[in-house]
Amino acid sequence: MNETQLSGEVEGSGGFETRDSGGAPPVRDLRGLIRLLDDAGKLIRVKHLVDWKFEIGKWTRESRQPLLFENIKDYPGQRVFTNGLSEMALIGLALGFELGTSFETLIRESRKRLNRPIPPKIVPVPPFLENVVAGSGLDLSQFAVPQWSEHDAGRYIGTWHINVTKDPETGQRNVGCYRMQILGPQQATISASAGSDLMLHLAKAEARDQALPVVVAIGVPEVVVIAGGAACPAEMDEFALAGALQQEPVELARSQTIDLEFPANSEIVIEGFILPGVRVQDGPYFDFCGIPNTNPKAALFEAVRLMSRSKPIFRGSAIGRPGAEDHQLFAFLAQLDLVDFHGSRLKQKLHNFLWKKQHFRAVQRLGKIGPLLHKLH
Repeated sequence: MNETQLSGEVEGSGGFETRDSGGAPPVRDLRGLIRLLDDAGKLIRVKHLVDWKFEIGKWTRESRQPLLFENIKDYPGQRVFTNGLSEMALIGLALGFELGTSFETLIRESRKRLNRPIPPKIVPVPPFLENVVAGSGLDLSQFAVPQWSEHDAGRYIGTWHINVTKDPETGQRNVGCYRMQILGPQQATISASAGSDLMLHLAKAEARDQALPVVVAIGVPEVVVIAGGAACPAEMDEFALAGALQQEPVELARSQTIDLEFPANSEIVIEGFILPGVRVQDGPYFDFCGIPNTNPKAALFEAVRLMSRSKPIFRGSAIGRPGAEDHQLFAFLAQLDLVDFHGSRLKQKLHNFLWKKQHFRAVQRLGKIGPLLHKLH
């Protein structure tokens, strides 16, 4: 593949005010990060025609740099962004650190920031209200959602995004990242482990024979994905964790149809429900261990309302390669003691040690023997 770095700006970015302290500019949305990467010479713009089926995933796995696909088969005018956190320095950039910040400084200062959670703030009319579709006109495949690998059963709309739910009893909010395979125009899987907050929320809803409201937000500020992928302390909201990491509140919007909030600067927002008492197969899907993985007990999500910015940028990730951006993210979170794979104590200790040391191939091997270790706890 010929990777040609080209200049140019991403329109509509609102993320470049300078902090009063004189540090790096805050990154308030995905477009802001893309512009920073472009200005730093880190972004590769892929301008020739690429196929959403397999080709975008192949580019993503074979490249170590952020990629913006600007010419996608069947989707004129749409764009796909991948590899935004493909190295530790880019995680720092997304958190507002200067690009040349050392790894030691990044971890030390991030640990300090965790001591000061910053609650989110609600803002008025968000930019994703530019385009709204509801009911039978809604189609999840209207976006350039890739089929990331030949091993995948279909197109995955949820690979680098967030799912927002609330505990039906307490109202406590959860923000997580649970993979989602498109099954039809309005339906997708949500694949989460039994011990995850989302599945605990679903169990409480099902006990009442109720559907569980869910918001799916794609193309959110990267700090929100970082927080959503973290084992957030029980007393801390994930949006407050994201606020701590970036040292300013995350801007949220309230849904007009369900009792949930989500990042106001999202590229795509999908509102819907998990249907009670229904389980479907998710996958196979090429997972972080580098092998096809199947979940026969995934939840079934049904979309009822879709909102997007004009010329939306779809954010996704092709995982499975040692050192890919999901590995970089977990290596960062492990340094902050924020990784939890809901497994045995032995598995947790091994995972955290390997993530901290960035032994990514060993992490993949451990993931492949995980079911055996689970029996030992």
